[in-house]
Amino acid sequence: MAYTIKALAELVGISTRTLRYYDQINLLKPATTNDANYRLYDHKQVQRLHEIMTYRSLSFTLEEIKQLLKKPPTERDNDLKQQLEKLEQQQNKLTLTIKAVQQQLAINQGVDKMTDQEQFEIFKQQKIAANEAQFGAEIRTKYSKEEIDQTNRQYANLTAAQFHDMQVTENNLISLLKQATTQHNVTTEQAQTIYQLHRHWLSYTWPTYSAEAHRGLVELYLADQRFANYYDQQAGNGATQILHNSIVQFTQN
Repeated sequence: MAYTIKALAELVGISTRTLRYYDQINLLKPATTNDANYRLYDHKQVQRLHEIMTYRSLSFTLEEIKQLLKKPPTERDNDLKQQLEKLEQQQNKLTLTIKAVQQQLAINQGVDKMTDQEQFEIFKQQKIAANEAQFGAEIRTKYSKEEIDQTNRQYANLTAAQFHDMQVTENNLISLLKQATTQHNVTTEQAQTIYQLHRHWLSYTWPTYSAEAHRGLVELYLADQRFANYYDQQAGNGATQILHNSIVQFTQN
């Protein structure tokens, strides 16, 4: 079936002006033109337009979409799968946030009384969702979905005492890193303690430990400024580098 520019615009809910502009920038060309020089679009163009609109809904620019559409279909599918994962992570976080707000309103209005344990369980789920939304895509470049799911399950199953111990371990690590950033050199003893504290902190969420995975994690810390900021903002500039160097030093074969 062939569509005129007006018919296609009405079908998908965009303006004819937009379609003309897409033609002008070679983003969506009509299949042909009729004797009256009217643009005509067929099923192939409808499919391409749908793909363009999908990318637009993901906030890609028109120039970015042009480059994406030049990729082979398998590569475009992989890109969309990554976008879908990000959206699902955001959806999970939003769902948990909505639930938390609803429950807090119920508590404030005296409709619901939540135990400390129930509040603790919600808090852990919110932390998992927030971590997924902020770092999920990057973490998945280093670890498999199964490994990440195991880590999240282990975190979700932490008792209040374990969670407290995990926080104490991290606070001790931050304090030592803060001290190390003020020194000219980090001693071997300090580096070893930094390594041990970070490894112990990971043990609360990692089902199994490997030196290779530990090194891979701190390489990610350096590669992504958001991870680096987590430690540098708490312990001072250079804290992430010190953490990285200490762990590499004590995880070498």
